[in-house]
Amino acid sequence: MLKRSLLGLAFMVLAALPVRAEPVQIFLAHAQPQVSASDPVAAVAAEFRRLLAERSQGRLAVEIFPDGVLGGNRDMASLTSKGVIQSALVTVGGVTALYPPLMATQLPFAFDTIAQAREVMAGPFVRDMATDMAARTKLTLLGFADPGGFHVLTNLDRPITDPDDMWGLRLRAIPGFAPLDAMITAVNARPVQVSSRDELSMLAMGAIDGQMSPPAVIMARNFDTVQRYATFIDAIYSPYVWLFNTAALNAMTAEDAALVRQAASDALAFGRHTVDAVDKTERGRVGLAKRLTVLTPSPQERQQFKETMQPPVEEAIVEALGKDAAWLEKFRTAISTSH
Repeated sequence: MLKRSLLGLAFMVLAALPVRAEPVQIFLAHAQPQVSASDPVAAVAAEFRRLLAERSQGRLAVEIFPDGVLGGNRDMASLTSKGVIQSALVTVGGVTALYPPLMATQLPFAFDTIAQAREVMAGPFVRDMATDMAARTKLTLLGFADPGGFHVLTNLDRPITDPDDMWGLRLRAIPGFAPLDAMITAVNARPVQVSSRDELSMLAMGAIDGQMSPPAVIMARNFDTVQRYATFIDAIYSPYVWLFNTAALNAMTAEDAALVRQAASDALAFGRHTVDAVDKTERGRVGLAKRLTVLTPSPQERQQFKETMQPPVEEAIVEALGKDAAWLEKFRTAISTSH
């Protein structure tokens, strides 16, 4: 009798204890190595995970799928749109099939400085784009992650200081991304469609001669081991697009959804700080200069690149956007009113 009474008491005590709910899982994918000390995307992802765990007291748990384990950038964007995963940090080219207006941000030589690029890509232009994306897709735009600076043109074959030097080079292009194709063909080089997952192996095999990425990405993905020359033409600033499945975000409580948005904003700021710090180390521009032959075109030479590359890319963007071509003018307006 006493044993039954004790058991009954134990059950009553257990029933009175609060039931700890399972944490809300957020799957976040990206294509970079998860080395947050050197890669800006990895740094953003890790900081987002840390902030949400801390601020939600473990209620929101982020699992990171790095290094393209869930596929290329287009695959990850599609998985996010379908709700298979909740979030992804992907290239602009990985999202344009789902939301074409992003193509407007890829006009080469649009920015003179990184500070100007960051201002535009975190300002009213982006808020307008986020509203439009939410209305037209199943995706929420959380913001743009700094890619690690302007893209650097690298190749194995020759030093490049003017557009004529690029004749015949086979350069990595993003599958289905017309602006980059136009930029490459404008200098009589050959665009070769290569997924981000296969880029290093294609460079190593000599199937392509070169590529364009920010310094931190080149170092993090070991492109410096299969390239010889680097040219700082500062043509492209191409931040990573941070997507979140809208249905998944709406399914959260208002408090949790607000935590996600604020943690994303703070993680993006952390990413910019990481970029600035890494650029001055062996893992950024400093290290790149030690491993490759670096060439910096003069202002006059950079102007040559701009005059050669920008018009055909602008034409390709306008043609690809069709009825959405007004976004290119909105982008230009945002740049003209920036500091």
